[in-house]
Formats: sequence, structure tokens, C-alpha cells
Amino acid sequence: MGLISSFVSGVGSAISSGLSAIGSAICRGVSSLCTAIAGTALGGAIGGVVSKLVATIEVAFPPLEIVNAIIIVASIVSKIAEALSIKEKDNDEPDELAMKAEKSDKKPEDFDSTEAYIKHLQEEIELTDEEKDKLKNMDEEERSAYRATGTYLYTKCINEKLGFDATGLKNPELIGITADILADLARLNKILSPSDFVVYTKHLQSAGLSMDDFSNYLHNKAQDVSVDKKVQDAIAGAMTEIDPSVSETEIDRKLTELNIEV
Repeated sequence: MGLISSFVSGVGSAISSGLSAIGSAICRGVSSLCTAIAGTALGGAIGGVVSKLVATIEVAFPPLEIVNAIIIVASIVSKIAEALSIKEKDNDEPDELAMKAEKSDKKPEDFDSTEAYIKHLQEEIELTDEEKDKLKNMDEEERSAYRATGTYLYTKCINEKLGFDATGLKNPELIGITADILADLARLNKILSPSDFVVYTKHLQSAGLSMDDFSNYLHNKAQDVSVDKKVQDAIAGAMTEIDPSVSETEIDRKLTELNIEV
């Protein structure tokens, strides 16, 4: 439990500034859930990821309570997972996946990849009607802890499937699609669908570009004009793949819409 203990002791100094009471409650719920799951690699990773999610979400969505923002991010991650055939629509929602992880007697490090662990949870662990009712009737802070845990697992698997992370659950960090990128996607949810984002990602990778390059482009923070142009060309190529009939004028309009005001 070393990673869990280090997270619990360090989370206060890492994100206490600016955290709302509800955000603190979610973090406490997550650390408790990680202990229940008893996967040291998973526990430490979720703790760090959720702390970053909480801090990022508070900046990205100041009008929203953290609970509502987590719901938005969890929905986006679920749809990306569906586009990559990691998750079936309307099945094993993030909070349900986390409850299955709590119920399983196997640990994440027993598997070679996050996808293998998730498949184990999806195919071999079932929730009873009583457990499903328990989840539905939880207070929002506790359920958000489960939701954030499942969101982490799906995001980790998405990173593996998209080629960002070959270390699986052995590496406690999110590689490629980070909390910042998830916040960006939540902001852009009306103009950039999760399935389209998968296509964008593949074109960015083909051009040798990273998620950081993409994020910098979205926020007009690129320090190299040539990189900015490569990102724009990659996105335009993705738009054309998604809709071969799209016009240059429409592409220019969509590129403009992708700008995120800071």
C-alpha cells in the first residue's frame, strides 16, 4: 500500500489550495476506494489522477460543482472507450466498473494491460441488483469517487489503445490523454465528438505530433509556428477523413471553433 499511503499523505499539499469541500470529500472517497481495491499501482495512480482532475476541473469549469464536472468528463471518456470498442454502450459505466474492481479478488497488477484487467471486470464480475441499488443510492461525493475511478481505468486503456502508453497499470501516470486534455474535450464537447477525437488523434500521431502539441494549439500557446501548422494540417486531414465532402471554408470555420478562450 506504499503508493496509496504516499498519495493520502501528499494530496493535501498538492491540491489543498482552492479545493472545495465537495472536492476534498471526493478525494477522500477515492483514497478509501483505492484501499478497498487493494491494487497498489492502481491506488496510487487514481489518487494522483483524481487530484489532478479536481484541480484542472475547478479551473476549467468554475461555474460547475466538481460532481457535475466529473459526470461530464466521465461521459466523454466513456464515449471514447465505446469508439475504441473498449466499452459497450450503456454497459459497465465508470462507476459500475469501479464497483466491480472493488468486488474482484484480482488486482490490476495481475494483468499485463489495463484492457485485460477491464475485460476481466466486464466479463467475469457481475453486480447484483442490491449492489446496483447501493451504487444508485450513494451520496454524490461517494459515487463520484467510483465514477472517477472507472474514468481513470477507461482513460488508461484508451491511452494504451491509441499507442500512448505501453506500460499499462504498471505506470501510475496517464500518458498522452491527460486530465488537461479531458478538460479540453469537455469544453469542446459540442463541436468535437469523442469518436471524431479518435480520428484526430491518429492523424496527429501520424504527423509525429503529441497531445501537448494539440493542447497548445487549442489554447494558442504554440511557440513554434511550424508545429502549429502541422497540427492544423493534421486536424484538417482528420476532418476530411470524417467527412470527405467537407469544404475548405467549413474546415477553416471548424478550426476557428476549436480555439479555447483562457
